[in-house]
Amino acid sequence: MKILHVSLWPIYKKSIGGTEKYVMLLSSALKKLSIENDVVMLSGKKISIDNVSYIPLNLSSTKKFDEYSIKNEFFQKFTIKSLQKFAEKIENEFDFYKYDIIHFNSLLFYFCCLSKKRIFTMHDDPACFNLNWGRRSFNKISRVIKSDKNSKTVFVAPSKYYAAKYRKKFNKKIFIIPHSLDKSPYTNRQKTNRKELNIFVPSRLEIKQKGQDLLLKSLIAINKKLPKFRIIFAGLDDQYKPNVKALQKIKGSKNVSFIFKKINNMETAYQNADLVVLPSRFESFGYSALESLALGKKTVLSNIPTYNEIATGNKYAFIVPNAGASSLGKTILEAVKSDLKTPVSKKWLDRYSPDQWINKYVKLYKLCLNK
Repeated sequence: MKILHVSLWPIYKKSIGGTEKYVMLLSSALKKLSIENDVVMLSGKKISIDNVSYIPLNLSSTKKFDEYSIKNEFFQKFTIKSLQKFAEKIENEFDFYKYDIIHFNSLLFYFCCLSKKRIFTMHDDPACFNLNWGRRSFNKISRVIKSDKNSKTVFVAPSKYYAAKYRKKFNKKIFIIPHSLDKSPYTNRQKTNRKELNIFVPSRLEIKQKGQDLLLKSLIAINKKLPKFRIIFAGLDDQYKPNVKALQKIKGSKNVSFIFKKINNMETAYQNADLVVLPSRFESFGYSALESLALGKKTVLSNIPTYNEIATGNKYAFIVPNAGASSLGKTILEAVKSDLKTPVSKKWLDRYSPDQWINKYVKLYKLCLNK
């Protein structure tokens, strides 16, 4: 069995994005089981991680694709025709036919390798898909999938909630495999004797999805009720730099300290955090929530289905009961005042065991191979 993973995004040895990390963990875990697999990316540099080859196609002069440059280059109009042309371009650049299974990580690849056995893990929820690729784009791709009779294609969702949504939308069976913790999880070394509270927001700076605007408004409102604090916003990739101005405008002249960072070492960032806040409006899973809670970091989470799934059974999770800045602020105060010292539940950690996770995928690959 030989597997090819296909990634929209470039992957580097220090990649911290959820989708990139997912591909890295999965490909390395398969290699350790002596299952041959490679990774092909639309852009980036050729590298090897844990003896897995990462191969860039470099489809254009754009050195590093993001959702904006891909959209501008291939999907100015999101249509069936543009999806087909995108697939043709990719297939012309790479020999897919030496692999037994092609594992895609975006529905944008839906017209690629139609004659091959394929798996799609869906990292975008419908709202995020529409946000990135255009209004009603998810409905368009859903109609294609619903009418497709190709029995060689298998779908995976990382949450029960979205598996049910996709099942209804596609009229297909959707397998549920939640993402996994790293085999060697970060250690939690709490920094002491610090003069200010570090509030860490480990989300890319995509305000419409990740809700940093809501967080900033809530912290301005409760500023005087908190000890001295600063907000550390992560995810400052080039395409999100304009969003800094939007948050600075919300802050105005208010005495709130925040910094923006492009984080290269998540372990250090988590270690230095006193409180993690994830105010997302929607998520297909929530990798940052998983990492933070595994470390026993007090983590404030918006009340969305995927965060509720992850939070179940973990006492370090503080779910905001209602939407809005006021409710978020009250939950932040509750989390700051709480005194939690007991270890994270082993039962909860086992739920996201990397061994259990990779075994589920191996079982799915074998099922796909026998279709």
